Amino acid sequence: MFDKGLWLQNYKQTKLVIGLMFALYLIHMPFQAVLAIETWMEREEMADSIDDYVYEVQRWDVLQVFSEGIISVFLLITVVVLAGLLIGLERNTRKMDFAFSLPYKRRDLFWAKWAFGSTAITAFHSFSFLSAFLIIWFSPYQDAFNQVTTAEILIQPFVGMILIFTFALFVGTFTGEMISQMVVTVLLGFFPLGIYHLTERIIDIHLNFILPIPRLLDFITPFMYVLESDQHSWMAGSGIIGIIIFLSAGKRIYERNELEHNGEFLIFKSLHRPAYIVIVLMISMFGGTILSSLAPWNADILQILSYWIGFFGFLLFALLITRKVLEMNVLIKSQS
Repeated sequence: MFDKGLWLQNYKQTKLVIGLMFALYLIHMPFQAVLAIETWMEREEMADSIDDYVYEVQRWDVLQVFSEGIISVFLLITVVVLAGLLIGLERNTRKMDFAFSLPYKRRDLFWAKWAFGSTAITAFHSFSFLSAFLIIWFSPYQDAFNQVTTAEILIQPFVGMILIFTFALFVGTFTGEMISQMVVTVLLGFFPLGIYHLTERIIDIHLNFILPIPRLLDFITPFMYVLESDQHSWMAGSGIIGIIIFLSAGKRIYERNELEHNGEFLIFKSLHRPAYIVIVLMISMFGGTILSSLAPWNADILQILSYWIGFFGFLLFALLITRKVLEMNVLIKSQS
């Protein structure tokens, strides 16, 4: 797992993304902490001008510093790209053939990739958090930390990032190249929430009934562990369980990888048929949802008609494009 040669190899193929990740973490929480303090000062000055009104920093204000903002989205993208470079790019360039010929077990190669990425995330996240924490601690708003717990501002956001990285590596063990790895990571990362909204739209149009959003969706949708700031207290624990599951499954699948299918969308032929059915169905439902949303909200018949026109229109498109995507082979000549 901590072999120097493997770590050096992983660093060489990801150093640009590692540098970008460090830069993003450098401005993530510290930058938001500085902006938050300025905002709190302005609000306090406005409150002082109003009789019998005292401004207090709210819990939501503190959570926004440590788990909100556009930088969090960029970090999420960077983590997915990092996983893509560690596995997917090796498949594109056929470097995985060379890696598997080295005197290492496949599981050791996988553990090294996970340990390398997780260590980078841990180091950068810890630095960013500590900087932001000290900025607020030595400001007039030190008492703001009484509104939150360490789990909310440190453990849950950190576990979320490690979970996404582990999940993206797991996806890389059965996808055949870098682009498909990142695309499938995003699709599966939102799949539970996405299938709910697509299903909810069908029921709403045809039965005029809106399904309640189950709380379980947050727990089984990987990206919600990063994008949802006001998380349930159990999400840190369920996130750790998810890391263990994806890490164990990823290791097992990586050990059974079929190198002859590198460069294809999926490396296991047995996955093609279920993937084909799911992709076609999802695209069709998405098409129906989009077209039906253009109809007036009170025109029930028109909404139903629009939905099925969109469904079958996108179905034809999906049938044409999905098979070509699954049969594609993207290989790049390695320069080293």
